[in-house]
Amino acid sequence: MNAQAEKIRQYLAPHYKPEEWPTLQWQAEEWSKTRPLEGLRVLDGTPLYRNTLGKFMALIAAGAEVWVPARPGMPFNPAVMHELEQFGIHRAPRSMDDFDITLDCSGQFCELHPRLGAAELTRTGVLRYQHPHHPVILADSGRIKRIETVLGTGEGFFRALAQLGHTDVRGKKLVIIGLGKVGQGVLHYALKYGMSITVADVVDKHEQLPAQVRFINTADTAALNAAVAESWCTVTVTGRVAAMRRILNPDVVVPSEALLANLGVEDEYGVAIPTARVLNNKHPLNFMLEEPTSMRFMETTMALHNACALELLTENLPNRCIPPAPDVEERLLAIACARGLIAADVNMLRQGE
Repeated sequence: MNAQAEKIRQYLAPHYKPEEWPTLQWQAEEWSKTRPLEGLRVLDGTPLYRNTLGKFMALIAAGAEVWVPARPGMPFNPAVMHELEQFGIHRAPRSMDDFDITLDCSGQFCELHPRLGAAELTRTGVLRYQHPHHPVILADSGRIKRIETVLGTGEGFFRALAQLGHTDVRGKKLVIIGLGKVGQGVLHYALKYGMSITVADVVDKHEQLPAQVRFINTADTAALNAAVAESWCTVTVTGRVAAMRRILNPDVVVPSEALLANLGVEDEYGVAIPTARVLNNKHPLNFMLEEPTSMRFMETTMALHNACALELLTENLPNRCIPPAPDVEERLLAIACARGLIAADVNMLRQGE
């Protein structure tokens, strides 16, 4: 492993046990031998927190010249941003468009012209790559991403509530608006903690829910507004900007005692609900944490995002959105389960597929 990558490994060693990030370490070890990204300029827009440095470690070990946005479009930890220079990681001004590969998050680089293509980390970002002029590999469409979004974000939501002083949630009323991957993760932990749960979605999902969970179709705005006003906490996980704009009545919701939270990258409440009325000022609640998603749930997703960079080296890829190669995912999952802490979590997700 080269000096910069080794410096990152030593920096992270006191913070994480080896079994918390086995796939990133495996990538760094393997890629340091073959240097598959030698000399390539890679722009990475992953939300920048301490565990993100493990992602950069593997890219640098592969020979990449790693850049991050000078003004990140995603949440970040300023302290980590200030530490990048010591690891040889560069900061790219917004006007810079001279990269071989972009590792995107939420489509913030969709207007750039990477020579080899891009890899997109989120479902939100897919909407911004509807007509790409280069190959785009969608890390979110794979199985690995469920580890982060279902388990990692759900666990991070409750860690954030605990940081705010809400450590005992048993029996309290929780409304989850949206039952995609993130909503399923919040539901998983809410059931584990013995909460009284209502789920709302645009599609009837009664059959997917345990008998003790109440379901409301979001078209029934009267029932949903009443449930939100009576809740201890309501969390939006729709993945859509201003999804609640014409659904939640601010005259009912704002004066209520309910805690309001958002787990989407964008503001899902809309302008009618004041920013200060939502925890963490409408930013994803888990992003108030020093580490929004625990390393053990996040590192395999970051390794997959990195691996997409190698897939972009393949000649004659189509200029459209494509999923990651199944064999790449399976190899990373095998390493994560054999060397890490998430084998039981992966088995639980597979049972739910």
